[in-house]
Amino acid sequence: MNKTIYLTLIVLLTALHAAAQNTTNLPTSMYGVGELNASEGGRYAGMGNVGVALNKVGMLNTLNPAAITRMDTTCFTFEVGMAASYARYSFLSDHSSNLTGNPNRIGLGFRVMKGWYMMAGMAPYSSMGYLIQTEEPVEGLPDEYVYSYFEGNGGMYRLYWSNAFKFTPRFSIGINIGHIRGEVMQSETQESATVEYSSKKRAFYAEFGMHYEWWLKENRNLSFGLTLSPAFTIKQENEQTYTSSSTDEDWDESRHGTAQYLPFKVGAGMAYGTPRWTLTADYSYLDWSRNVSSYTSMRYENQHKLNVGMLYALHPRRMRSTELMGGIGLSNSYMSLKGGEMYYLEANLGVSFPIRYSFLSLGGTWRRQVNTRANLMQESRWGIALNITFGERLSKAKLK
Repeated sequence: MNKTIYLTLIVLLTALHAAAQNTTNLPTSMYGVGELNASEGGRYAGMGNVGVALNKVGMLNTLNPAAITRMDTTCFTFEVGMAASYARYSFLSDHSSNLTGNPNRIGLGFRVMKGWYMMAGMAPYSSMGYLIQTEEPVEGLPDEYVYSYFEGNGGMYRLYWSNAFKFTPRFSIGINIGHIRGEVMQSETQESATVEYSSKKRAFYAEFGMHYEWWLKENRNLSFGLTLSPAFTIKQENEQTYTSSSTDEDWDESRHGTAQYLPFKVGAGMAYGTPRWTLTADYSYLDWSRNVSSYTSMRYENQHKLNVGMLYALHPRRMRSTELMGGIGLSNSYMSLKGGEMYYLEANLGVSFPIRYSFLSLGGTWRRQVNTRANLMQESRWGIALNITFGERLSKAKLK
C-alpha cells in the first residue's frame, strides 16, 4: 500500500510541470487568467462536463465533493488521464491550426472509515498560448512598415483535496479545498526592443457540496446535487524586463498587476437512473464581477453553463459493464471583446470498458465557438481524452 501511495505521489509531482504548459494557441488567451480548462476528463468524459448530481461506483467526481461516496471500499481508486486536441482558428480570411497533448488529470480516492470518503488529485485550470504579428505603415514612408510581435505562454493548475461525509444512505455533504498556482510569460517586441512580463500566480480555493438521492420503484433513482464556491483573491508576483539591441541598457523591475479573483460559483444538477440508463443535467453560474480588465477592448462577463449527459450500460446485471456515453453543452465566455459576446457549443461521445477492477475510458469532443460579431476570432476544436481508472485491492471482502 505504501509503495502504491509513493508511486502516485511521484507521478503527481512529475505531471505538475506538464499540466502547467499551454494547451492553446487562441489569441484571446492573452486576456484575464487565460483560456479556462473546459473539462477535466475522467471516466465519464464522454458525457460532457456533467457530474454535480452523478454519484456512481468507481467515479472520482471533481464537480461535486459530496458525490464520491460510492467508491469501492475494498480498493484505493486511482485515475490517470491524458487529452489531445486539434484546433482550427480563423479571423476574417486568415486561418491557423494547433495540435496539443498533455496530462489532464490524476487522482486518488479511498474510504477512510464508515461514512467518510477522501479524494486528492491534480488537474489543469487555465492555459495561455498565442503569437500575434502586426504591421503598421511608417508615416511619411509609404513602403516602410513597423512590425510588432506579441507572444505568451504558460498556465495554471490546481491541486485539490476532497472529503465527503455520508450521514444517511440518501444524504451526503462534502468539502473540496485546494491550491491553484502557475506562471505565465508574455512579451512585446518592436524593432530592436523587447518588453517581457512574467507573473507567478497562486490562490487558495474551497468548494462545498451536497448530494441527495431517492430510490423509486423498479430500481430507479432520482438524485440532486448542489455546489457553492466563494470568490478568492489570486496573489501575483509580477516582473517586467526591458532589453534593446540598440543600447547597452537593460532593466528589471517589479510590476503591480491588475487584481484578479477566482469567480464565485454556484452549481446545481439532477440525475435520473435505471439499471440500464442514466440521464443527468447540470447548470453552473460563475460570477466574475469582482475582476476589472486592464484592456479597454475587453471586459469580464458572468458565465452560464448548461450541460446534459446520457449513459447507457450494455450489461446492467453485471457488476462492471461496458458503458456508452453522450452529452451536449452550451456556455458563454467569461470575457467580452470589443463589445462582442463569445459562446461555446460542445458535443461529446464516449465509451468505458471494464478490465477486472479497472476501467479504460475514451471520450471524444467537438467544440465550436459561436460569436455575435464576425470580426472576432473563431475556433473549432476536436479532442480526445483517454482515462484509466484502476483499483489497488485492500481486502477480499467489503469493509463494514
